[in-house]
Amino acid sequence: MRIPLLVLGAAVTAATRPLSAQDTLSPQSVTLVQVLDSVAARYPALEAARARVRAARGSRSTAGTLGNPILMYDVENAPLPGRAPPPMDREVMFTAMLPLEPLYQRWSRVNGANAEIRAAEADTQAERQRIGIDATRAFYRMARAQVALEAARDLKTWLDSVVAYNRARVKEGVAAEADLIRSELERDRADVEATMQEADFARARADLTVFLNAQPDAQFLVAARDAPFALPDVSPTARTGSARPDIRAARDRVAAAGSGVTTERTSLIRQLGITVGTKRSAGTTSLMAGISMPFPLFDQNRGAIARAAAERDAAGFDLAAQERIGRAEIVGSAEAARLLTERAGVLADASRGQGYLARADEARRIALGAYREGAVPLIQVIDAARAWGEARVAFYQILYAQHESVVGLLVAEGVDISSALPSLALAAGVRP
Repeated sequence: MRIPLLVLGAAVTAATRPLSAQDTLSPQSVTLVQVLDSVAARYPALEAARARVRAARGSRSTAGTLGNPILMYDVENAPLPGRAPPPMDREVMFTAMLPLEPLYQRWSRVNGANAEIRAAEADTQAERQRIGIDATRAFYRMARAQVALEAARDLKTWLDSVVAYNRARVKEGVAAEADLIRSELERDRADVEATMQEADFARARADLTVFLNAQPDAQFLVAARDAPFALPDVSPTARTGSARPDIRAARDRVAAAGSGVTTERTSLIRQLGITVGTKRSAGTTSLMAGISMPFPLFDQNRGAIARAAAERDAAGFDLAAQERIGRAEIVGSAEAARLLTERAGVLADASRGQGYLARADEARRIALGAYREGAVPLIQVIDAARAWGEARVAFYQILYAQHESVVGLLVAEGVDISSALPSLALAAGVRP
């Protein structure tokens, strides 16, 4: 898809309310939910994780399959070609041997394979969460670059009007040419800054196309909203990290490794089988039956048991480490989300008068009006213009950081981002 980049023209006198995404973005702009849906639908790394789940299910099918019987047909006392038949009667035997080793190992093999399937499914969820947080960071990187580009272009357009005003006053002979030169220099500096921001915006947009399954040169905008997300509650159960897919995968791998130890222990007696068949000799058919079992004089499986036990211990240590990491990430993410939510809420709150961005707009408007009346020098107007741009960028930086922190908290708790994000956005009174 190709959506032309929207150039935001700024009036000399800015509006007194923050510019919202609904005002600036076209209906075809990409939302965070659309990015996450695109990732879930066809991201290659996620497809690879799903393929590993199918591979684990194939191993489960093999683990539950019993061994094939071995059929044997023997003939004894048959004459050699060109020789007289032997004086003994011909004997024909038909036997079938069923190996019992897969039968008594089936329980542990199936349990281990089932645990591997659960681990692979949990790995798929963890991979989806990991890719989702990467896509979220790419989305908000582009959103910040988009806001910075908006502000730079708006500032450049606003300074164009100041330059035009000073040029007219110089021609009339009522203003010093120094003010014109200074305003032109500041306008050119703003033009350079806008070009730098445009380059950063192009890089950020190309990075986001990786998660949208789009061409790197695709033209589109992102629709990030102008209000904080609702802060999710962290329950005592969530703080343990038990719902995190990486911890569930590690726990299932411990179970699979334990089943592997059981399988190796039952492999002490190998090639156990029963034989049933018939024997025909001298016109008489008789029944044959037997059992074959190796004598375990030497323990050939001692090393395999030790290896399986060590792998089980290693899986247990990996689980303990993952639980420790998960608890730390939950605590850190919750505190970061709380701090950013409080600050973003203060900046976005306009209930006690003008909001943060509205005050920046008003300061710039007042400075320009005072300059036209000759009450303040040009440098104060330029400072007000710079403060307006910095205030706008700072507001959206902390706002989008709050969005990222909430998504990071969801991932730390093991909550699916795509399903939880719309409810958090609606709870905050916005759409994601």
